[in-house]
Amino acid sequence: MGYKVKRKAYRLRFEDPDMDGLVVLVHGMNTGKFIEFQNAKAKQEDAGPDEMSPTEEMCRMFVDALIEWNLEDDDGNLLPPTMESLESLDLDFSMAMVNAWPDAVKGVSDPLPQTSAGGQPSVEASIPMAVPSASLAS
Repeated sequence: MGYKVKRKAYRLRFEDPDMDGLVVLVHGMNTGKFIEFQNAKAKQEDAGPDEMSPTEEMCRMFVDALIEWNLEDDDGNLLPPTMESLESLDLDFSMAMVNAWPDAVKGVSDPLPQTSAGGQPSVEASIPMAVPSASLAS
């Protein structure tokens, strides 16, 4: 009897306070798609004029994985989760979503809150130590 892998969905998280309230749900990516995405990201600067730009390639992969989002146009109408809608958004906003996708898939954890001490001091460090006595000559 075999094991069937369940397809995952991810809710993207954003650090930018301007994106507070944004909900973006995407499918996960298989290993091949992740490698393809990373390769496109690495060659963003080197694309020739006749090739699909790596940025466009990354955006198309993202839109293909997009399940839903709660983005609205200026009139309050929901934008469909399409390439055309993504292209209508400011570049920094679009790329924040596109780049959050592989981070979610590979499990980048949220940073610790600024108030976090990152752990407690070791108990052993607070135990007083006696100064060892000088060695006795035989």
